[in-house]
Amino acid sequence: MRTGRTIPRGLARLVELLELEQPRVLTTPQLARLASQAEVEWPTELLIRRLREHGWLLDLATRGVWEFAPAARAGAYGSGDPFVELRAVLARDPGAPYLVGAESTAFLLGLSARRPDPEVIGASPGARPPKALRAFRIVRWRPAVPPAVRDGLPIWSTTTLLAFMATRPGGYHDWPNVGEWLPKAVATIEVDDLSRELEGRSAGAWARAAYLLDRGGGRDGAPALMHRASRGKGPYHLGDRDRPGCYISAYDVVDSTGLSTAAP
Repeated sequence: MRTGRTIPRGLARLVELLELEQPRVLTTPQLARLASQAEVEWPTELLIRRLREHGWLLDLATRGVWEFAPAARAGAYGSGDPFVELRAVLARDPGAPYLVGAESTAFLLGLSARRPDPEVIGASPGARPPKALRAFRIVRWRPAVPPAVRDGLPIWSTTTLLAFMATRPGGYHDWPNVGEWLPKAVATIEVDDLSRELEGRSAGAWARAAYLLDRGGGRDGAPALMHRASRGKGPYHLGDRDRPGCYISAYDVVDSTGLSTAAP
């Protein structure tokens, strides 16, 4: 891979503008717009070819989108951003139903100190993720409350995260460390918003969510959530059914994750 780069003749103003804007990824229409601002009248296809040849644009799996490699990298090197392909997919289609989800949400929200590998993306049920996202673990969920934004990416809110964990506990893969950050997450959650996320979900989802609120210190919110819960008959399992668990009668939940013994 080349390490030294030169600026193609006639494109200095465009490269200068790219350095000023510092886009993580760049679509064909975005490049055409920047070229117009820089008063470069080359055909867009030729611009892309020249910038790729000189190491300013790097190929991605997402067609029609490139990673910009600024001069600060001192070479045609990728940023190492684990979400660069998600950025590319969203740059090409801002309405695509993909957000950072599950354990990746916990990390980007500053809750968990452990970055997952692979990273996790939440996709709406029925969505068919493009091949560019195949390196991610995909979980299915359509948020009912607005997403948060971190580092320019749409991510689940803490409310969506907790609702997902309560509804599909097997879809969350880092339960041993949840006790470290659950109180911080619960402190940001409103019962009304959590109820919206749980609407139409099973009685077990509501019971587990109320239990998670309780374990996170939200002891006023937990009874209020149970009062709104759909009716059902437990016990409802949280964690591996093959492991010994602790039965919490107030929520009819059997917890084998270890949260029952963690300090709230």
